[in-house]
Parts: sequence; structure tokens; C-alpha cells
Amino acid sequence: MRRRAFTLIELLVVIAIIAVLIALLLPAVQAAREAARRSQCVNNLKQMGLALHNYLSTNQSFPPAKLYSAGTLSAPYYNNAALGIGQVLNTTGHVMILGFMEQTQMYNAYNFSLPGSPATNSGVNTSVVGGTTSYLANTTVTQATIGIFVCPSDVPVPAYTNAGSAPYPGNSAARTNYLFCAAQYYETYNGTYFQLNSPSDVAVFSGTDTSTRIESIKDGTSNTTLMGESKQMKTATAYGGYWGQGLWTSSHGMAYPQYWSTSYVSWLPNAPANVPLQVTSNPNLLGYAWTMSSFHSGGLNMLFADGTVRFIKTAISPNTWTAIQTYKQGEVISSDAF
Repeated sequence: MRRRAFTLIELLVVIAIIAVLIALLLPAVQAAREAARRSQCVNNLKQMGLALHNYLSTNQSFPPAKLYSAGTLSAPYYNNAALGIGQVLNTTGHVMILGFMEQTQMYNAYNFSLPGSPATNSGVNTSVVGGTTSYLANTTVTQATIGIFVCPSDVPVPAYTNAGSAPYPGNSAARTNYLFCAAQYYETYNGTYFQLNSPSDVAVFSGTDTSTRIESIKDGTSNTTLMGESKQMKTATAYGGYWGQGLWTSSHGMAYPQYWSTSYVSWLPNAPANVPLQVTSNPNLLGYAWTMSSFHSGGLNMLFADGTVRFIKTAISPNTWTAIQTYKQGEVISSDAF
């Protein structure tokens, strides 16, 4: 008896059924992959949280987000370092915790007496320790991509090089997706500024050269953030984060309070840069420097001072967003406000 072959119509029906099944399964597969990437991102932040607390146990305070940066303030806000007035090192907080997160080899290879980068800016702190090429001794470390500093959901941006830019003299600078929470005080505000002004609306990693003790966190460690995510691609390829080469905008993640600046909306979670205040156009809705952001749907992961990692919604209230950044303002934050 001859076996009947498939007709063309039957074959097309089978192909259509397979196509429908693939269409149904593909979103589920993609969702599962993103869930795995988001879980890895959470784990990255937890590992950094452990490293920060191990650093805290050893040194009785958290590390500064950056050490002896090139701020834009004028006199009397010099870097008052033992190395000399106005000296610049640009050592990042990421580098300072390498030895506490199974990166001992990288930590030992980094020369902490030499700069992470020769970045300077208009201001009183422009003398790079050892000269403008001394940072090259650390490029073997700072050009390396370290997996724990990269969110797997992000779209990677190539390492940055631009020898002719004073604030951004990158030399194959490796990037990071994780920034230190600084509220509105980025790297232009140094230790001298905080000594002379003593602002109360500060974050654990506000400015440079300052180290926060755990007992100083009056708002509670479960209500205060340490680090958060930031997309590598921003409105300018020079913008950070950079984990090793302490270029301008390398280390700080910002959250402006509404009373501080009318452009505070540009530093809300996943917010695009302001047109025309910050950029002339922004068709791809990219974030500005220091903006916290992620490719996770609906929000981003944040590390809190108690070591937990929580998902912060893009739609978070602006007041709550700034409240979880500062550590001694006395705000009352409900657990469902995130």
C-alpha cells in the first residue's frame, strides 16, 4: 500500500502551527532571560554591599566615592591633602573596595600613591600627583572589565579614550553600571566644602574625601541607599560611570531635591536629560551625567545601607527618591513607597 505524502496545504498548516508556538514561547524565553539577568544584577549589588561593609568593619567608615578629585569650586575649597594643597588623585571608591570582593590581585596591582586618572577641571584643584602621565602605572588595572561592576541587562558601551579632554582624559577607561549615591553633591564638593558648610541634606557618598560612619545614618540603614544602577550610554559618550579611572562623572549617582534645582526631574530614576537646559536635543531619551537608570522594565536596583537590594520603581515620588538618598534628614518613609 502506497504511503500518502503530505499535501502542500497540510505542510503549510504545520509550519503555521510551529510559527504560532514559537511566537507564544519567545516572549516567555526572553522574560526568563531578563529575570536571570536582573537576578545577576541584584547579586552584583549584594556583593558590593558585602565589600562595603567589610571595608566599614576594617576602617570604621565607608570609603569616599572618590578621593581628591578635581572639583570646580574656587578658593578656599582646596583639596587639603597630606600630599599637598590642591593635589589630585582621582581614586574611586570602586577601587578602594576591590580587596574586599575577591579582587585582591587587582587591588594589590593598583598603586594608591598614584592617580587613577589625570582628570582636572576649572577650579583650585589641578595639580595631578606625580604629573599628568603618572596614572599610566595604574592602567593595567583600570582598563580591565570586572564582571561584578557590569549589569548584564545593559547595552555595553566601548571603553572610553580621549587624551585631549581635561575633565575626561580617558585611556581605554573601563565602565561600570553602579554609582555611589551622592544626593545633589557630586565630585565638585570636597572635604573642605563639607567641613566649612556642614550641610544636612547629604548622602553617604556625597562629594569627595568624606567617609561616613554607620552610626551617622540617623534615618536608618533600611531607609538609606548606598549604590544604584546607571546605564552606560548617556547623552555624551564621555559620561561615566568608570570604576577605575576617576574621570569627571565617574563615580557619583545624583538625586536633586525639588528645592535645589528646577531641573531635578533630570535626575529621577530613568529620566531623560532635559531639553534645552542640558542638551539641545535628545531623540533617544538618554540620561544625563550622574543619572540613575537601568534597562530593567519599570525601574532599577538599589543597594541599601543594611545590605539589602531593592527594586525602585521609575514612578517613585520625587520626595521619596531624594529621601532614600540622604541619611540624616529624618524623613518618614513607608515600606510601600518605593
